Amino acid sequence: MFDFRYHLVSLAAVFIALAVGILLGAAISGKLGDAENALMKDRVKSMSDQLAQERARSDIIEGRSEAAQELLADAYPALMANRLEGKGFAVLFLGPVDGSVRSALERALADADAGSPVRLVALDSPVDPQELDSALQGDELLAQYAEGGDDFGALGEALGRDLIEGAGTPLWTALSSRLIEERSGTTSTPVDGAIVVQTWHEPESPGDADQQSRTRATESLFEGLMRGLEGTSLPVVGVQTTGAEGDLALFRQQGVSSVDDVDTLAGRLALALLLQGAQPGHYGVKDSATDGVAPPIEPVTTTTGG
Repeated sequence: MFDFRYHLVSLAAVFIALAVGILLGAAISGKLGDAENALMKDRVKSMSDQLAQERARSDIIEGRSEAAQELLADAYPALMANRLEGKGFAVLFLGPVDGSVRSALERALADADAGSPVRLVALDSPVDPQELDSALQGDELLAQYAEGGDDFGALGEALGRDLIEGAGTPLWTALSSRLIEERSGTTSTPVDGAIVVQTWHEPESPGDADQQSRTRATESLFEGLMRGLEGTSLPVVGVQTTGAEGDLALFRQQGVSSVDDVDTLAGRLALALLLQGAQPGHYGVKDSATDGVAPPIEPVTTTTGG
């Protein structure tokens, strides 16, 4: 039989083993904790180093951008001078006039020595197909463009040519009460190209049948206008400001060049280059600018007396 002393010794051994286990566990845990802390510190340092490198790159990029802007600002007057001298252009707003875009266009033309727009027309949009078709049928000159539906592509093509050719712009004059929201300038002088701004866009919701018909009529008229303008073989450029809503899909679909930042120095230069006859394309700073910031810059040739 085991006596009481044996039990006491056994109990003491158990307690000693437990104490040793606790001490060993604490020691191991402390070492693991130190290792984890060291690893965490290494990670934090690595991330801090990466962040510092990114900030340095960002500062370099920002510095280069500022330097490029300063260089452009210094070179802009020389690049624009006489580029469009003696030429005149029409401005067409597909929708209401946007004052900020109009100011940017007038500034670009003045900087390139082209003067004010020869004529400006803003469409009253969206189009009411029934009213427009009724007006076409009631006029001998316009009856050939009456389709009896909501397709006004043929009318748009004729209006595009009419806007470029001048000669009193008879089609625009005949439809002024149905199509024109705002109009200025002379109607008789031919122009050397056109600038187009789309300020009306398809509603986000399809709406009822009447709204859908108006939308189809308006879009068909816009597409026809682009075909008519482009068919004259003169420069046609669709423009937009950097903060404008909507895309430039209409111009891309109809093969018309575009500039999406006409409110900037680079955008105004790109517009002047395209109106001068530079390489067609889609220029600017947005995703729509698939051909870069601006077309290749050709020097302006001037003649001097000897």
